Amino acid sequence: MLVWLLLACGMSPEPVPGTPEVKPKQVYLPSAAETGTPHYTADPLNLSAEQAEAAAQIETIVRSHTRDPQNPWAIAHGLVALGADLELENGVPAVEWLFSTYAERFQTEVGWVLRFPEAAGEVRVEPHPDLILKALADAGVNIDRMVTVQGESHVVGDLYRGVLAETYFSKRSGQASFETTNDLAWTLMGLASWSAKGTRWTTPAEQTSSLDDLTDHAWLKLSSSTSFLSKARKTNRGFQKRGQGIFSYTCGGAHMIQGVNHAKLKGFGHDSVDGPFNVQLGLLTYRYPIELAQIDAALNKHPKYAAALLIQRLKLTGHTLETVARLSASRHPDAPPTASLAPYVEDVSDTVRQLRKSGLLDQIAALKTSDEQRYLDLVGDSAHALRGLRIATGESPVFY
Repeated sequence: MLVWLLLACGMSPEPVPGTPEVKPKQVYLPSAAETGTPHYTADPLNLSAEQAEAAAQIETIVRSHTRDPQNPWAIAHGLVALGADLELENGVPAVEWLFSTYAERFQTEVGWVLRFPEAAGEVRVEPHPDLILKALADAGVNIDRMVTVQGESHVVGDLYRGVLAETYFSKRSGQASFETTNDLAWTLMGLASWSAKGTRWTTPAEQTSSLDDLTDHAWLKLSSSTSFLSKARKTNRGFQKRGQGIFSYTCGGAHMIQGVNHAKLKGFGHDSVDGPFNVQLGLLTYRYPIELAQIDAALNKHPKYAAALLIQRLKLTGHTLETVARLSASRHPDAPPTASLAPYVEDVSDTVRQLRKSGLLDQIAALKTSDEQRYLDLVGDSAHALRGLRIATGESPVFY
């Protein structure tokens, strides 16, 4: 088996030109201090009585449907929305249960590391690569937290090491371990959350990668996928959603935008690549009212599709609120002020009122067996909306 190394930039001097590189037999594993620092939004919003009622309704959905021990995908969403101390219906802490029930160990020459499978039988675990790594980091779980996997003791950081062992991107050749850029969103956000600036690593197949290069790659792909929005904005011609560009990404590209912005705010990427987050923020705030108006027009014209359209409305309003709130909490000089979140909060609240009026919220439990995808959309989108609301009101931090 080939030796693989997880290296931090600066741990060893640059090799002298013309001499063979001697790799130190050392594993890079961040300390607990690199888990992330909690950032709370400045001047948190106060919700109106109606908005608070809507937020409570969303929280009820999340608490009722993300604590199921048999649904690891939902548990991950519950961690993001409710935090690292989430406890499941069986009384076991969510973090411990995820690792003891669903994680796998695999061995390298530098030790045992961890991963989560895409599925365990018919149970979806990670339909998106490294979704659980991202959820744990986003919830502020400490990388030194002890867990048990297949009867053996580990720390949560061993999952980080396992993801590095299976993630690869070459700037020179363009070869990568992921099939599409859409698959990269969760991996990038998870790795950036727990990595030191300048992180490089080598996989078991001796493939060396740089988190700066990976961030640049993701940024350039994101820029390319939103170029049509830039043109529409400049010409004021508008656009129609036809699955093009950013709309081909999961949740309209919200996860990709969050992942790239998070990595750049953590200091990854090269200065030579033009990618300040306010570029994508501007495009998001441009497209949002147009998309919302298109959904509302379809609701008026096609009431028989109200259930599907209202779920799309929750997806759009909730993910947008979450994305902008995360940027607001960063305290970056270009970060949007907390007050700018108010319209998104009201749109989420209005969406919940419409969902309640339609009766769809009363059908969630039944949808679990009759229409699983609709059930998952309601639960997942509610979790992201709640996350956005809790950041906006100062209840939840973002870990930078």
